Amino acid sequence: MEFITDNILLIFCLIGSGILLAFPQLAKGKNAGLSPAETVIKVNDKNAQLVDVRTPKEFATGNLAGSVNIPTEDLISKLSSLDKNRPVILVCQNGRRAAQALKTLKGKGFSEIYTLEGGIVAWQAAKLPLSNLSINNKKTKRKH
Repeated sequence: MEFITDNILLIFCLIGSGILLAFPQLAKGKNAGLSPAETVIKVNDKNAQLVDVRTPKEFATGNLAGSVNIPTEDLISKLSSLDKNRPVILVCQNGRRAAQALKTLKGKGFSEIYTLEGGIVAWQAAKLPLSNLSINNKKTKRKH
């Protein structure tokens, strides 16, 4: 009994860790990052909205099919274009800007918000396709 009273904090840490190990979804949280595969499932099964928060120039280099480009600096002014009743998945190059945008949307009443964990980099690493790839169309000079 003395061991328990002397080490109560340690015991709570062990119990808490055991619960989080047994139920990893508790550790991840409700609105956490999604893997590329989870993103595809969420779009297909829940009709999730894909919002790419990169700059228009970055968006033009390749994006997820069906995504809309709303740069982080325009997010507040364009909130009305998003449906609060559908899940939102935020996408950026590596996940940092999407995480920032997630906080903004939560503060504006969106409840089901996710980020693409690792962003476009993770998407490409998973060998998933991008659409709207810009092709470098340099004019070739012809010798006459």
